[in-house]
Amino acid sequence: MFKNILVPISSEYYSKGLLERTAFLAEKFKSRINLIYIIEEKVLNQTGKLSNGYRTSDEIAETKKDIIREQKLTADNIIFDDAKYYFKRKHIPFEEKISEGEFSSVIKRETNKKDYNLILMGFEKECFLNYRLLDELDIPIWIQSKGEGKSILSVCSNLAPNQKVPEVSIKLSKLLGWDLNMLYVVDIEDSVQVDKNGKRSDKKPERDLLFNGQNFVDDMKNKGINIKLVRGSLEKVTLKAAEEINPNLIIVGREQKKKGVLGLPIKHLKRKLAEKCKYSLLFVN
Repeated sequence: MFKNILVPISSEYYSKGLLERTAFLAEKFKSRINLIYIIEEKVLNQTGKLSNGYRTSDEIAETKKDIIREQKLTADNIIFDDAKYYFKRKHIPFEEKISEGEFSSVIKRETNKKDYNLILMGFEKECFLNYRLLDELDIPIWIQSKGEGKSILSVCSNLAPNQKVPEVSIKLSKLLGWDLNMLYVVDIEDSVQVDKNGKRSDKKPERDLLFNGQNFVDDMKNKGINIKLVRGSLEKVTLKAAEEINPNLIIVGREQKKKGVLGLPIKHLKRKLAEKCKYSLLFVN
């Protein structure tokens, strides 16, 4: 399922929990890991702030080299050593490398070189605000956060095609041995129906959206899935359900939400969920 996993680690944030989760998934899926340590561009740009009128361009360049040297030592002595500990003892094949640049740009460049089935990365709110990946890549993105338990919350809605999410959720539930809980959310703030191609319809009556949702729910129940139909704001309903279920992972698809409270435009739904949610997230694009 996830045979080739890219694990980017920012020089601004590192958690051993990310490598633990990577090793767990790689063992389950027989994956190959590509680990990339990214020396963030913003860290290198600090050399300019450190400079003053008395420093020459050569001195500034030397300071930049010192920062890169320190970051490479961090990668070699901490992160790559941890990777060897987690991966080698489980005989998981992996490659490691160091790149410089802006986090999202480096990852996009890397995905253009190789075919990846999954991007698995850690999360820190302050850093994540600048990540553009959720809106720009079609590769599934797993954002690892703290969490325990063995359950999945899978979210479908009138705002998504609802094809990949059920498929991936069911496979993951079986392979990982985690309980699957599914929601179908009728979003009352943006009352359209998204088709299998991701195209939004014109505004529809709520009864039509509920009817379509119930058909989906009935189909999932016939497959033995524990699923519930709810109405409300997609973000709020998802976060509330997560607090009740306490899942190890929340799976969300290509929700095409354009309107929020009072019909005002909304952008970056995935980012909003990631910023407000304390559980791991898998965005299936």
